[in-house]
Amino acid sequence: MSAEAIIKKIQTDADKEIALIQQKAKKQIDEMLKSYAKKTKELEQLIIENGKKECENIQRIHISQAHQEVKRQLMNIQEESIEHCFHKAKENLANLDEQSYVKIINILIDNGKKQIKGSFSIKTSKPLDKKIAKEKKIPVIGTIQASGGIVLIADKGNISIDNTFEGILKRRKQEIRVQVGKLLFS
Repeated sequence: MSAEAIIKKIQTDADKEIALIQQKAKKQIDEMLKSYAKKTKELEQLIIENGKKECENIQRIHISQAHQEVKRQLMNIQEESIEHCFHKAKENLANLDEQSYVKIINILIDNGKKQIKGSFSIKTSKPLDKKIAKEKKIPVIGTIQASGGIVLIADKGNISIDNTFEGILKRRKQEIRVQVGKLLFS
């Protein structure tokens, strides 16, 4: 075989080898591209799923916050309504007709007498209280600032009962709140 034929044979063999290597390389590149495409698709799907979950969580948070805000506003409105009822009750008590007022003061004196169990004096909030005390022969030892009612003070000085309208409302406010709330909002 001549040198030219040998070179040609080497060249042909090299070309075949190059074609085989190129074919293998193209096949590997195609496989890598398919693998990367698959991984990219999986990653894309994972990102979309995570994004959806995050959106759902954010949506739940916003809905929960909106519900809480509505509840807070509703509670504020209910609180304002109850406070308005207390204000109206104080106004109504301050403007009772004489007959009703006398009846209430007599009840407050009798209830206070049961608690003190002994002699006592009173502080008055209205001139009518003095008249009632005089009729019941109860000493008056001063006046107090209140829209109505009296303060009973044991002669021994160890017991004092605030039976003014404001004092009674203050002591029983929570109990009254519950009752007013049930009446207004159930």
